[in-house]
Amino acid sequence: MTTTENLELQRKYDMLIPFLSALVIVLFLSYIDEGYYDFRWMSDPGSWVAFGMYIAVFFALLSLVYNFGLTFLKGRTKNLVMLGVITPGLIFLILWIFS
Repeated sequence: MTTTENLELQRKYDMLIPFLSALVIVLFLSYIDEGYYDFRWMSDPGSWVAFGMYIAVFFALLSLVYNFGLTFLKGRTKNLVMLGVITPGLIFLILWIFS
């Protein structure tokens, strides 16, 4: 592999972690939506539009945190902090604000 291919692969991998974090958060919010505690929303096409918008917003915010807020961390530690601290922390913050 050339250096250019390695850089492209690394950039794609760096976008995977914020996307997975956004997906977990939005799926959790969709699960608890309207007090049903299930995934009935998936049968409504309009809900998929809202889901896509929420994914886009959370992905953008988490990408900023991952790429600029966690610059002092490298490699696996950065990924573990993102998935193990920031994602559950955001879920807790959302639950705390709306409780």
